[in-house]
Amino acid sequence: MKKRGLKEPSLPKELFPVKLGKEFLEEAKEQETEVVRRKIEKVYLTKFDGSGMSFWQTVFQNCRFEGCDFHKAFFQDVKFVNCSFCHSSFCDANFKSCIFESCKGRGADFYGSSLYHVQFRDCDMGEAVFDAARFSSVKGQNTDFSKAGFSKCRMSNTVWEQVCFREANFFKTVLKDQDFTKSSIEGIVLSDERGELEGAVVNTFQALGLAKRLGLVIQDSGENF
Repeated sequence: MKKRGLKEPSLPKELFPVKLGKEFLEEAKEQETEVVRRKIEKVYLTKFDGSGMSFWQTVFQNCRFEGCDFHKAFFQDVKFVNCSFCHSSFCDANFKSCIFESCKGRGADFYGSSLYHVQFRDCDMGEAVFDAARFSSVKGQNTDFSKAGFSKCRMSNTVWEQVCFREANFFKTVLKDQDFTKSSIEGIVLSDERGELEGAVVNTFQALGLAKRLGLVIQDSGENF
């Protein structure tokens, strides 16, 4: 299936730098104002309540968000560079034309989130939760999703390049047209029927491993027909 192109974040050449990032975000939350055309650097927040906040044309760089809550937050044309949001919540959040680059999100919770034209580049997203999320025009590149949760997701127009899905949970997620040939899928979690795999694209090595899980015994007869 031909893949549609991804939209890069539409960022202006000049962004307004934020000097006191922590105070700025806390004030934006309190006053319920949108964060627009900002560059936020070296912010360290713990247990910050950013639920319902909106971010437009903004860059977060070298920031740390630990145990923060961005439930139902909205991000459009946003770029995260070298940021950490381990064990933070983005449940039911919306991401449009966003990039995560060299970020750490181990154990982050994206349950029920919507990702539209989103890219993950050189990220560590191991054990992150994406259950019931919607992936549309999403690309993962050189990213670790090992032991992450993708159960009951909807995926379309995705690209996976050098992505680790080792022991990731795809229970009840339709994987038709998902191309895993350039990624690792050892030990992925499926339903007993393995119906998720119907229409998935895998390489020969992956097919052999999956065949063993299905109980097939593969023998080379040594004969040419």
